[in-house]
Amino acid sequence: MKKLSKRVLMLVATFTTLLASIVASSACYWCVYQPKEPKCLREE
Repeated sequence: MKKLSKRVLMLVATFTTLLASIVASSACYWCVYQPKEPKCLREE
């Protein structure tokens, strides 16, 4: 039983690590994107 629970924990840890890396990389991509500011909102 211990071997089975250890395998399940390893599988869950691997899956959550993969999910975290996917979410982090997509968050970094969206933070880099900066749309241009409209002319009517610019302070000159």
